Amino acid sequence: MKKFIIGLSAIAMLGFQSCSDVLDIDPSRSYSESTVYSSVKNLDLYVKDFYGIFYSNADILVGSNLLMDDGCTDLVKYSWYNIAEGTVNKFFYGDVKITVDNNFRSNWDGMYTFIRKFNEYLVDVNNGYGKNISSEELAVRTAEVRFMRAFAYQELVLRHGGVILRIDENRVEDQNDRAKARSSEAECWDFILNEYKKAAADLPYVWEDNSIGTNVGRLTKGAAYGMTARAALYAKRWQDALDACEEVKKLEKDGYYQLLPGTTYAEYNKIFTNYNNKELILSVNFEKRGKQHLFNQYFCPPSDYVNSQLGKGSVGAAATPTDEYASSFDINVGGQWQAFSWDNVASYPEGPWKGRDPRFYASILYNEAPWNGRQLEIYDGGNDGFMEFSTSASQDMVRKSTTGYLFRKFVKEDKTIDFAHVQSDQYWIEMRLAEIYLISSEAYARLDKFKEAYIDLNVIRNRVGMPMLSQKNTWDAYLDDLSKERICELGMEGHRYFDLVRWDKAYEVLNNKRLHGVKATKGLDKFTYERIECDVKTRYFSKKYCVFPIPSFEIRTNLLCEQTDIWK
Repeated sequence: MKKFIIGLSAIAMLGFQSCSDVLDIDPSRSYSESTVYSSVKNLDLYVKDFYGIFYSNADILVGSNLLMDDGCTDLVKYSWYNIAEGTVNKFFYGDVKITVDNNFRSNWDGMYTFIRKFNEYLVDVNNGYGKNISSEELAVRTAEVRFMRAFAYQELVLRHGGVILRIDENRVEDQNDRAKARSSEAECWDFILNEYKKAAADLPYVWEDNSIGTNVGRLTKGAAYGMTARAALYAKRWQDALDACEEVKKLEKDGYYQLLPGTTYAEYNKIFTNYNNKELILSVNFEKRGKQHLFNQYFCPPSDYVNSQLGKGSVGAAATPTDEYASSFDINVGGQWQAFSWDNVASYPEGPWKGRDPRFYASILYNEAPWNGRQLEIYDGGNDGFMEFSTSASQDMVRKSTTGYLFRKFVKEDKTIDFAHVQSDQYWIEMRLAEIYLISSEAYARLDKFKEAYIDLNVIRNRVGMPMLSQKNTWDAYLDDLSKERICELGMEGHRYFDLVRWDKAYEVLNNKRLHGVKATKGLDKFTYERIECDVKTRYFSKKYCVFPIPSFEIRTNLLCEQTDIWK
């Protein structure tokens, strides 16, 4: 029997690819069960190809549309009006609306394509394939697949609420089996959490050859516990979230994970630049020989064109951080930490860029920031440029910041990179230890245990040398602190949109607003800075967008699937 599925490894590659190349296999259209299950080596090639689900979900895999989860929040402003046909800008300006027929925020097709692959693997195993492989080794690979299936459903539920659970592991569904009703959101979370539990039971604490890079990024018990914590948080199962966080913290105590020191920019930045560091719980590793992405090309400083061989105005600044993001980072004035405010900038003796939270420098580039051996010039007439945002089509593809900032996080600082021929291999972080402490803190607060909530919150601040926050004892007051910490710690890591929805704050934060940037003006001996609006229209965000509709094609072809009430 032969199956035809896009994205699976070629038989030839299964037979001849070395173990060190398992994450770099190219897709094919077919596989043979007799070949796949003939050895652990071949099975690894097969299963590891499924890891494309994390690659496709990564925010730095901008592809041709440049869409990022944080791009649909208050943290990012797209500098080109018609980027991805204007999807994000026009979405917020009300010109492009999410409908049942057109939803750029939906991942329905992609996730269900992966789910079918995972189900077919589980069908094969249940039908007896893999008998030549030891039960322990087969169980580990099956645990990887279960984890990824749970992850696929989790990403669907985050966007669509209750979805269709296609989880039959006894047979592959044919067209006659397509009609199936949606499960409730609670039922979906039940399934997801149970799958992570099963995965955790069989996944290893660490892969034996992880240190040399062969299995960097492969799933572990810690990843299963960590993702259980995230899923339980969104499912509003606070104690389950805490229990899962405690399992990860136990692994931290045993030396599997570590919050990297971060009291300086150089230390903190190692989280994002040191391959296989101990803060990473689940990283998506892009190899030069395999999967790469265009994040650098689109979002680097525009003056990097010098090394790109693409010419001036050809790289960078497609989207840039907002001042809502940048001003979330505190400043030290006279030895005292305080919230940054442009209203107080005259009282900062060293200007707005000195003495900021170390995470600021690892996240955001600003005018006069050091970069690749030079000083950035993010102002009108500077090498990196600045322009006021416009809806004119003539502005599209003009590589200048409209916020006065550029991205630092996930942009590789490399003097030699040639964007004409080489894409970026910078890894994406799906989960790291800092998120576990933030999840734990939030879960404690939901249970009115604010003392414990602030202990976890202050662990995150302590590792970057920030002063301890004083304890608040109401949810609303605590949420102000949590929201700020999650921005500073996890900004540009794809959490902000879902945070706002989870807290029921999306409409309040994103609707009827204009985002801001900062404009630098060069004087004779120094720069002056002015906070400006980087939106030319007031932003629109519907309450309906907190739960996206089921795509119309699913409703048409699946007679048992009903649309979400608010979208009927």
